[in-house]
Amino acid sequence: MTYAGAMALPHRESKLDDLITWAFGVATVLTKKGKAMFADRMRTSPATYTSSPKYLAIGVGATGAARTAVNTDTALSTEVETRTSGTESTVETTNPLDTYQVTGTIAATAERKVDEAGLFDKSSGENMAASATMNIDTLVALDTITLTWKIQQS
Repeated sequence: MTYAGAMALPHRESKLDDLITWAFGVATVLTKKGKAMFADRMRTSPATYTSSPKYLAIGVGATGAARTAVNTDTALSTEVETRTSGTESTVETTNPLDTYQVTGTIAATAERKVDEAGLFDKSSGENMAASATMNIDTLVALDTITLTWKIQQS
């Protein structure tokens, strides 16, 4: 079975500070580090964040911990599976090329009760650009889930 979309949930847009727009579940935020990352990457030569946030991750345990995504997140509750390097693009949401989009697919190696996702600038480590928590989506071994993050400048 293959799931597509934002954690196989109906897309629901939410806004943060009228700057960034996403489509994800219960709570989706651009982290403080994510804001710093996007600002730094606007420079001719980024000083700190030289890699784009294109690594997608899924996690479990947010529901049990009663955790909701917040802008101070640096990691998922319990990250499962290997992060995938997503395909980056810019797409039109309201104006031409106003949205940074990353899409990638992660395969489950065992049963997973996925309830969170993250967008990172490295294949491992804690530079989390965006964090999302959502209702549990149960995957069995070999299921795949396709995540699409959209970060819109508005």
